[in-house]
Amino acid sequence: MTKAPSLRASNRSRVLAELISGAELERTQLAETTGLSRATVFRVVDELLASQLVVERSAAHRSGPGRPATTVRLNPSARLIAGIDLGGTNCRIAVADALGNALVRGRYRTPAELDAADFAAWLADRVTELIDAHGEGIPLGSVALGVPGAVSGDRKRILGAHNLPQMLGADFVQAVEQAFDVPVHIDNDSNLALYGELVCGSIDGSASAVLLALGTGLGTAAARDGRVLAGPDGALGEFGRLRLPGRAERLRDLVSGAGLAAHAKARGADIDTAEDLFDHPEEYAEILSDVHEALLHLVSLVTLAYEPATIVIAGGFAKAFGDDVLERLHDEVRDMVNVDTRIRRSELGGAAGLLGAMAAALSQLHASVGVLDEHATLVPVERERIIRALAASPTAA
Repeated sequence: MTKAPSLRASNRSRVLAELISGAELERTQLAETTGLSRATVFRVVDELLASQLVVERSAAHRSGPGRPATTVRLNPSARLIAGIDLGGTNCRIAVADALGNALVRGRYRTPAELDAADFAAWLADRVTELIDAHGEGIPLGSVALGVPGAVSGDRKRILGAHNLPQMLGADFVQAVEQAFDVPVHIDNDSNLALYGELVCGSIDGSASAVLLALGTGLGTAAARDGRVLAGPDGALGEFGRLRLPGRAERLRDLVSGAGLAAHAKARGADIDTAEDLFDHPEEYAEILSDVHEALLHLVSLVTLAYEPATIVIAGGFAKAFGDDVLERLHDEVRDMVNVDTRIRRSELGGAAGLLGAMAAALSQLHASVGVLDEHATLVPVERERIIRALAASPTAA
């Protein structure tokens, strides 16, 4: 049985939940918004000031008689967070302050040749380099890592990694946790991309949603009531493993970049990448017809499994499917399964996974400083500010 938090911990959490979005409030305002007594709020704020989690300054105006009012806000320099979007081909990293404002980004070739321990050390080294150059001496507080593989429900093991098999098992996860020595959240990259869409995109969190990540591999994530779903064995949504009806190919062989390129070459296509097929639709009409049937099968499966209000198509390979293809797909799925699901490309594009990792790292940081789950949902997210800061942050050489 989970032990209930103490009243003191709950009060601290409630005050922090008002401040971690970046709000700047007087103590009396905090008492009003939290419903806590003035004495409790003053005590909690004094504790947070002493720990340097919040900072104080004179208010621009006086709210009443007595001594000059002061405002408090979260100290953005209290901790740093790192979000990592690890793909089979490229790895992207963003380091941000405690409010989620990105300070620097890095993009690297994924070192697929490294073993588990060296891979984890490589990730930690890249984050350390970014912090040393742009972190202004602020300590790292938390990390979130999206990996291209199935992750166990307890996030202690990676159970499937088609493109990076050295991550399989518990060794890689343990090596990452040891290399960073701060709280680390590890999840499937598609789950974090969907989390990014929920936090920073325009998906209605009250409705069910599915994200199909069509990149080097194929990933699927689903959410209900604003929460990304997960199973104990990491197999939830791993539709790419399924064989197509009456065929030897799996879904991932036809609707992922690496899989389709390999499949097409095996059939004699003279191409470098899967996108080359779409540049010559008449020449490769038969293969592209197979791709459409595979995508139709995939979308039909997820529609029946989750009845989502929205299916978001994301990943670099998603650009190969134009609006006309998605409209046709919508009509065919609706006629087949009698569910009217909106199908659209991601508005966040390639940034969804990185934004999701940053959001997960922020949540991890909030928990580590005392924000309880029951209050975390009260935190408003300044989506536009976070997206603008990420876009404006410098990219490390």
